[in-house]
Amino acid sequence: MRIPARYNGPPDTANGGYACGTFAKLAADHQRPPVAVTLLVAPRLEHALEFRPGARRSQIWDGDRLIATMTTATAEFAAVEAVSLRAAAEASGRYRGRAGHPFPTCFVCGVNREPADGFPVAPGEVPGVPGTVACPWTPTAALSDRPELVWSVLDCPGGWTADPVREPMVLTRMTAVLHRPPRPSAPHVVVARRWRRQGRTATVGTALYDDRGELVAKATAMWTVVCVREPADGREQGDLDEVE
Repeated sequence: MRIPARYNGPPDTANGGYACGTFAKLAADHQRPPVAVTLLVAPRLEHALEFRPGARRSQIWDGDRLIATMTTATAEFAAVEAVSLRAAAEASGRYRGRAGHPFPTCFVCGVNREPADGFPVAPGEVPGVPGTVACPWTPTAALSDRPELVWSVLDCPGGWTADPVREPMVLTRMTAVLHRPPRPSAPHVVVARRWRRQGRTATVGTALYDDRGELVAKATAMWTVVCVREPADGREQGDLDEVE
């Protein structure tokens, strides 16, 4: 399998949610859902990856390097509470990624992507609710029926519950539960909350609601702080060789 270049997070590696959703779909016949995906190394784009199924744990390999593992999630988790579509729209106006985004070409939340080529997801702080961000999202028909893309939408908002402009983080573990596909062309709300922070890692929850306030999907994830360096060509690149 290969992850297409379109679905990047950092410039040269996959968006974490897209990768996790893709790997979870591969493991669905071997691991009882919900599937927990752990990213050990950021998956490279347009590069041959090998799926190795297992009864208790499936794996993704890049040559002789273990990239990710998939297991059945053992702990249940609650959905982050909904906010109104109006509150989400107001919160989106406070999106910090519009200035100093660490990965501005990210497929989901990047500010240097055309709306037709990525997701215009711009989660901003919800006043009076600490560690919580939200934004509207309207899926197209082409994007609404692919589970890995719903995982993608549930990914990035969790990273913005902190301040990735000051302290860039990447997704290292994710579990998602999809109750039904989002409705094409209908407004939805994505809301994320930071549940706890320990050292370099943060645990977050993310949820997707429709315009009637009904839960469409939920996720829990772990994010890990990384370094961002600026190469000679001026592009920002995450130091993602190893994440723990």
